[in-house]
Amino acid sequence: MTEIDTKNSCFQCRHLFVTHDKNKRWGCRKFGFKSAILPARVVLSTSGMKCASFQNRSSGDKSTNVRSKGRFA
Repeated sequence: MTEIDTKNSCFQCRHLFVTHDKNKRWGCRKFGFKSAILPARVVLSTSGMKCASFQNRSSGDKSTNVRSKGRFA
């Protein structure tokens, strides 16, 4: 079994969420499940492949958040 890539782990994925269930802390919105371990590990153990639905949280251009010069409305 291959190791999970730390660069593309669940912590950088937009589909990861934290639940209030103390037995199943992690959830994946894309696949619709909760788990006691990170969803990427569940996907790896069940399918034998890395998660194909990974989407980076900061998948936008950071320059769009910069305000243009001028007066505030």
